[in-house]
Amino acid sequence: MDGDFLKAAIDAADQLFSVGPMIAFAIMIPIALISGLMPGGGLPFLIVVLSFATELDPFIAMPMVIGYMAANDLTEPIPSILLGIPGARSSQATILDGYPLARQGHGGRALGAAYTSSLIGGIVGGIALFMVLPFARELLKLFGSPEFFLLSFLGIASVGIVSAGAMTKGMLTASLGLLIGMIGFVGVAADERATFGIQYLYDGIHIVPVVVGLFAIPEIADLIISDKPIAKDRLSEMLKEGNKDVYAGMRDALKHKLLIARSALIGVFIGAMPGLGPTPAHWIAYAQARQTEKGARETFGTGDIRGVIAPESSNNATDGGVLMPTVLFGIPGSAPMAIVLGFLILVGVTPGPNMVNDDLDLTISLVYAIILANIIVVPIVLRFSALLTKVAAVPPRVLAPIVIGIVTISAFQATYSYPDLLVVGAFALLGMFMKAFAWPRPPILIAIVLAGPLEKYLSISIQSRGASLLWQPAFIGILIFVAVAVWFALRVQKDTESYSEAAEKEGGHE
Repeated sequence: MDGDFLKAAIDAADQLFSVGPMIAFAIMIPIALISGLMPGGGLPFLIVVLSFATELDPFIAMPMVIGYMAANDLTEPIPSILLGIPGARSSQATILDGYPLARQGHGGRALGAAYTSSLIGGIVGGIALFMVLPFARELLKLFGSPEFFLLSFLGIASVGIVSAGAMTKGMLTASLGLLIGMIGFVGVAADERATFGIQYLYDGIHIVPVVVGLFAIPEIADLIISDKPIAKDRLSEMLKEGNKDVYAGMRDALKHKLLIARSALIGVFIGAMPGLGPTPAHWIAYAQARQTEKGARETFGTGDIRGVIAPESSNNATDGGVLMPTVLFGIPGSAPMAIVLGFLILVGVTPGPNMVNDDLDLTISLVYAIILANIIVVPIVLRFSALLTKVAAVPPRVLAPIVIGIVTISAFQATYSYPDLLVVGAFALLGMFMKAFAWPRPPILIAIVLAGPLEKYLSISIQSRGASLLWQPAFIGILIFVAVAVWFALRVQKDTESYSEAAEKEGGHE
C-alpha cells in the first residue's frame, strides 16, 4: 500500500467516526432492524434518505446507506428461524435447518450461530473490499473512455441477462430503462430529447419517484391484497425460545471456523459477479457444506446447526463483494446496488476511477461502515431477537398505508414537483404489471442510472478514437472478462435454482 492509500484510510476513519456520521448511525440502526421486518422491507427508509441525498454530506449519506443495508440484512434470520418464513429470498437456505431447530426448542441456538457467522462473514467481506482497492487503483489507470463505455453497456446487459433467470425479459426491461434514462437534455449534443415540449422532462426522470413506483408500492400493495397472516400458532413459544441457548449457538459457530471461512469467501466471490447478489451465494454455501462436511448429507434439512452456519456466513460477506463492481466500475453487483449508484450520483460522486483516486477516503469509509454495522448490530439482535420478531406479527394492512404515505411524500420532497406523483403512479402500475407477470424490474432501474455515463463515454470515445476503440487491448480484455462473468452467472443461477428446489423437497420443509 502506498502513502496516499494509508492517508486516505486514516482520513476515512477520521471522517466516519466524527459526530455527524455517528449520529446518523445511531438513528439508522434501530430503524434498520425494525424496517427489515416491516412491509416493503428496507425500501421505505432508503427512499426517504434518497430524497434528501443532495442535501447530505457524502460521508454521512453513503456510510449510512451501506451500514443500513448491512444491518437490515441481519433481520432476515429472525423470521426464517423462529417462524419458518423467509425475511428475504436469500434466507431460504437458512430455513431448511434453522426452522427445524426452532421447532425442536433450539431457536436461540440457531440464532446465536447465525449471527456469529454473519458477523465474521461481514468482517471478511469488508476486509476483502479493502484489500481489492489498491489493485483496483492500478487497474483503473489502464482504462479510458472506451473501456468505461463498455463497462457501462455490459453492466446494463449483464444484469438484464441474469435477472430472475429470464434472459429475454431481462434484456427487454433493460432496453426500456435505457430509453427512459435518455429522456431530457442531452449534454453531449446540447439538445433536448423525447421531452415532447414538457418542461418537467427537460431534466429527465428523477430516480426517487421511479424507485417508489417501481419497487416500493407494488411490494406493499401485494402484501395488502394477500394480507397473508404470519404463523402465530407457536409465536408465543418461539418468542420465549428466541433467547435460549444463544451462547451455545455462538460456540457452535466458532467450532466451525473453516466452514465459516469457506462460506464467507463464497459470498464475496459470488457477490462480485454482476446481478447475482446474496441468493445464489446462500445456496452455494449451503450446498458446499452439505457436500464437504462429515455426515452432512444425512443430517442437513433435519436441524443441523452447520446448515445455518454455512448460508449465514455468506450473508453479510456478499456486502463487500457487491460493492466491488458497483463503486469501482459502475456495474451494480445486485439490484439494491443500483440504488447505491443513484445515491452516489445524487451526492456528486462518480463511480469508477474517482472512487479510488479523488474519493478514495469515501470508498474506504464504506468498508468501515460494513464492519462497524455488523459489530454494533449483531450483539443487539442476539439480545433482542425475540422482541424484534413481534414486528413480523403486525398485520400488513396496518403498516402498509403508513409506509405508502411516507414513501410517496418522500418522492414529492425530492424535487417538490407535483408531476413526480404522476411518475410514481405510472411506474407503480408498470411495477405491479411486471411483478404479476414475472418480469424483472431491477434492469430498468440499473439502465436508468447508467444511461448518462453510457452516452457520455460513447461520445468521448467516438470523438477521440473512432472505430479503433473496438480493437484496443483493454477493451477486448474487458469484453472477454465480462462475457465469461455473464456465462458463469447464468450457470450459477441455473444450478442454484435446481439445487434450491431439490434441497427444499429433500428437507421436507413445511
